[in-house]
Amino acid sequence: MVDFDGKLFFAPMDGEVLDLTDCVDPIFSQGIVGAGVLIIPTGSKVYAPCDGTVSIIANCRHGIAIKNPAGFQVLIHIGIDTVDMDGNGFKSYKKVGDKVESGDLLLEFDLEKIKKAGKNIQSPVVITNPEIKKVEILKKGVVNYGDEFFRICEPK
Repeated sequence: MVDFDGKLFFAPMDGEVLDLTDCVDPIFSQGIVGAGVLIIPTGSKVYAPCDGTVSIIANCRHGIAIKNPAGFQVLIHIGIDTVDMDGNGFKSYKKVGDKVESGDLLLEFDLEKIKKAGKNIQSPVVITNPEIKKVEILKKGVVNYGDEFFRICEPK
C-alpha cells in the first residue's frame, strides 16, 4: 500500500504487536504520550516507519522520533526505563535533522543487555501529536519490519 496521506506507518522492527494498553508503563498504557501500539522486539534493529525528518533522539539513544511530511510525529521508545542504562547497549545511526525514508536503519540495541539490566523490553510506538487519540492496528501478532503496522484514525 502506498501512503498518500501520511497516516500509514510501517513496523519499525521485528516482534510481536500488542495493544498499547498492555504496556507496563502507565505513561504509555494510558495514552499520555500518544496513541499507538506496543511491540515486544525479537530483533535488535529499528527502521524508519515512515519518510520524514528525525526530530528527536534521546540522549541515551533508547528513543527516536520522526516527523513525516504530513506533520505527524512518531516516537519509537525501546524498552521501559531504559533511560537508566545511559546509552549502554544502544547505537544510533542518525542525528536530529536527518532526512529518512521508510525502512532506513535508525538504531540498534542489545536485547540481552536490556534484560540483564532488569528492564522490560516492551517498546511503545506512538504518535505524539495531541490531537491524535486513536490508531487502527493493521497487523497484530508477529510482525516484521516494513509490514503495514498502523494507520492514524481521524480526530473526532
